[in-house]
Amino acid sequence: MIKFLKFISKNNRWAIILFIILMTVGAVVFNLQRNSIKKLENKYQNEVKFKNALLDTVTYYKNSYGEEVAEKLTLQTSVKDLENINSKLTKSQQNLLERVNAVEKKNSIITAALIDAEVTIDSLLGVGFVEVNPTDSSFSFTDSTEFFIYDITIGKAFPVFPEIKPTISFNKLTLPNQQFIEFHWRDNKKEGYPIAFSTSNTSPFYKTNNINSYAIPELQKEVINPTGWQKIEKWFKNNGKIVGFVAGGIVTGAAGTYIIMNAQ
Repeated sequence: MIKFLKFISKNNRWAIILFIILMTVGAVVFNLQRNSIKKLENKYQNEVKFKNALLDTVTYYKNSYGEEVAEKLTLQTSVKDLENINSKLTKSQQNLLERVNAVEKKNSIITAALIDAEVTIDSLLGVGFVEVNPTDSSFSFTDSTEFFIYDITIGKAFPVFPEIKPTISFNKLTLPNQQFIEFHWRDNKKEGYPIAFSTSNTSPFYKTNNINSYAIPELQKEVINPTGWQKIEKWFKNNGKIVGFVAGGIVTGAAGTYIIMNAQ
């Protein structure tokens, strides 16, 4: 490099300008290529995340409270893109899209979820209070536990006349439950940290059969919750031009000073 600088200083001063221009153009081209590669990587990751979310199914596991958690990847794309593939969506995903569109007419939506759940009681033995009323041949069953509260009356259990049918009255039937819902990033750097949605119920009688969720494309982990390296990368991205000009100025100044000093 030093010999090259001596050569151009002795033979053609215009070569200095050409050298500086080439360095500047090279820096610009390198920056454009880097940004182009980054955009392609982001596009690929977004396509992978969306494809995986479309095909994902509910997974179940126990949390630290002993509750069953239902988890599934979130559909992260634009509403327009979802509408374009509406025919390829499942019935539940189509219902989610319909509701998202309804909300979008009034408010800008960020995230949304549609939960398909039911109360399942496959076995129940009442051990609470039982009262027999001989006057009207009725039985009353009442009980109160953490997840099940009921007050049931069976009337005319011993009808005097056969045409009088026994009756059952649910005076009270309550299934207390707390539902915890949350969105989180899965720890998968290769797939661009896809968003997942999970829900859990405190009551064992509540069963989550299916869930579908939606999130806007702008929700990206490297933007909202970046790692240390991602913060550094973001800083260079935001200040790349300034750093480039400063570095170019230093190199150019050093080269020019050297040439002038050796040209005397």
